[in-house]
Amino acid sequence: MLELPEVEVLRKDLEKEVVGKRVKDVTVQTPSVVRPFHRNRPEFVKALEGRKIEAARRRGSTIFLDLDENLTWIIDIGDQGSLHRETATEDLAEDTHLAVSFTIGGAIHLSEAAEEPTIHTGVVPTEEALEAAGIPVDALDLLDDNPTWMEFGRFLAAADKPLKLLLTDPTYIVGIGPVYSDEFLWEAGLRHDHPSSTLSTQEVRRLYRATQEIIVAAMKAADSGLDESEADNVIDEDGEVAVHLRVFGRDGLPCPRCRRLIKRTRIKKGIYTYHCEQCMI
Repeated sequence: MLELPEVEVLRKDLEKEVVGKRVKDVTVQTPSVVRPFHRNRPEFVKALEGRKIEAARRRGSTIFLDLDENLTWIIDIGDQGSLHRETATEDLAEDTHLAVSFTIGGAIHLSEAAEEPTIHTGVVPTEEALEAAGIPVDALDLLDDNPTWMEFGRFLAAADKPLKLLLTDPTYIVGIGPVYSDEFLWEAGLRHDHPSSTLSTQEVRRLYRATQEIIVAAMKAADSGLDESEADNVIDEDGEVAVHLRVFGRDGLPCPRCRRLIKRTRIKKGIYTYHCEQCMI
């Protein structure tokens, strides 16, 4: 799963690669990826072909490519999707659901190795883009909004939820999922079930600093978004966890801080956390 740090790297790559270019051809291999934005493939193709890409934005883990005539191309990478550059003549792979080429050459492909792809894309009026993407206007983006630690503390107190559930709830915080929520909490030495409203000033500052430092480190580790055709930047094709992660996916291995074994705990259906019982309070 791509989370905020990897998607920000992808956004920066798109800014360099496609901003200023005009769309030439659009090929949709899987009709479901353009829903619910469009009724069918031809409607999406008509909306995107011939448009000039003027800016690349991100909110949470969703990409927004602003087009001419006040339109925006929304790209939701989904659970295991990838967006990568190709030549304009490159054959579409079996797991490629969308290919977009440009008038001056080159193309980008949107892929996902799944029977039922979770990626979604569409073209909407710019002023409706956030709502169309299902992103609450008041949800916090830890990178774009760049709150102070005091603002972050007030946000945590008002939310009053267990930390893991708060960090991964897109109605409160966008772009953070199972991976970096665990990394934040381990770095801050805080348990997943610690109520956000009972954090001390010191704990708020530790968690705030952890979010800032880990997002920056993860962006450096991601290196490049468009050059990687792998769907996941944190777990490779052999199931190995990326070296910059300290606890996620490392159950049964020693905690880097205290050497006690990392545990994987089920919080609720479909939600797990990797943590150290010794040094997270």
